[in-house]
Amino acid sequence: MTRKMAVRAAVASAVIAPAMLFVAGGTATAVPALTAGAAGEVTVTVPAGESWTCFGFDSAFNFKTGAFGPGMAGRLSGFAKGNATVFCFGGTAPFFFTGSVSVS
Repeated sequence: MTRKMAVRAAVASAVIAPAMLFVAGGTATAVPALTAGAAGEVTVTVPAGESWTCFGFDSAFNFKTGAFGPGMAGRLSGFAKGNATVFCFGGTAPFFFTGSVSVS
């Protein structure tokens, strides 16, 4: 299961990140911070002045999406207990971020 998720993350990075190079200019000041929220939640905190669109899935393949504005902490809810992998896309370099959070 872990290998399957790693392969999916690598494919998404290889395909999407280079394409986004031509979408916007500049450099991001930081990437979103991912933390465990309430039961079944992942909190996504976006750096000031940036916007990121994120999607995530867990080991039960529950799929959640959200768009988060500058300086906001948003939530992706409804994950099963275990690990959730979150992919985020921004309008400035580095354009793409992925992380994993342990969900309670």
